Amino acid sequence: MKTVVFTGLAAMLAVSVAHAADKPISFEDHRGQKIELAAPPERIATIIRAAPFIYYSADRTTDHMVAVNADSIARMKNFVYADLIPELLELDGAAARDGFAPNVEAILATNPQLVIQAMHNPDLIEPLERVGLKVAAWGCCSEQQRLDYITMSGIISGHPERAEATLKLHYDSNAAMKAKFGELADDKKVSLVYIEKLGDQIQVVANPSQDFSLSGIKNLAADDSGEWWKNVDVEQLFTWNPDMIIIPAQAVALNPSDFYAHPLLSGMDAVKNKRVYKVPKFNASPDSPELFLSAVWLAMVAHPEMGPIDQDFRKTVRDAYVTIYGREPDDALVNRILELEANSQAPGYAALFK
Repeated sequence: MKTVVFTGLAAMLAVSVAHAADKPISFEDHRGQKIELAAPPERIATIIRAAPFIYYSADRTTDHMVAVNADSIARMKNFVYADLIPELLELDGAAARDGFAPNVEAILATNPQLVIQAMHNPDLIEPLERVGLKVAAWGCCSEQQRLDYITMSGIISGHPERAEATLKLHYDSNAAMKAKFGELADDKKVSLVYIEKLGDQIQVVANPSQDFSLSGIKNLAADDSGEWWKNVDVEQLFTWNPDMIIIPAQAVALNPSDFYAHPLLSGMDAVKNKRVYKVPKFNASPDSPELFLSAVWLAMVAHPEMGPIDQDFRKTVRDAYVTIYGREPDDALVNRILELEANSQAPGYAALFK
């Protein structure tokens, strides 16, 4: 029996882990509630949208996921997982079809030994527990809580060593980035705005959980509100006049070309200098275990004057997917992950990531 203790921003989570798949497991979820199972579950239902690919990273099979959120499948179709782990798209999407509201009858019919559900509203958990289902609650949305998803998936699946390997990638990469950019003066940081929707009103990602300081970046839209998104107008964009604009991977229909063709934005520095970037697909969900790659990528496009931050980032990406999911993307898929086509107008982008 091994004890793993990790600290979240809101609370401490202590877990007892049995490495052998035939031994009992015991851990605390984000409610602080103790969850005990006689063995890693052979039948698990997930309602958290990102849970299927996070859980797969530890379990390395879809055989034990008997029901998932229909939204999970719909979103994964636009993520790298559709190509890398296509069997995820074949999962039964009956667990929920309207946000996080559980389809209790459908879940019961699959006879799960554990259900993974969101913690933010107790009314989403109570109907499941009332009919005797065991629920592990995941909180949101701090970086530590997201790392806890990986740890708990390792514990539940009986493969904590896989979760530990994924977390090591995260911590080692972030430590290297902090060592390089942690003391960077503010006047040396590159400014950006993170834009998800471009229309009469422009939706910017103001306060994501991503730590931009790891990449020597300042997010001009950040404020003290704690709100993930906010709407601004074109005038506000020109007031900020960022060095760079980045587009989240989940904004599937929005591309740098939309900014270059926009009649009102041609005078903005980021647009004029062709420094609008579609973020790679490893950032398609803020819950992705491979999200740490974003800090390296962002530093590479933001600070070309500092030389190669990663001598072979394509290899880093391939190796990360092998460690996390046990699957190696081929060169064509790495090209799509890195959004080589969408970012082709950015000077030096292809040379940096080819």
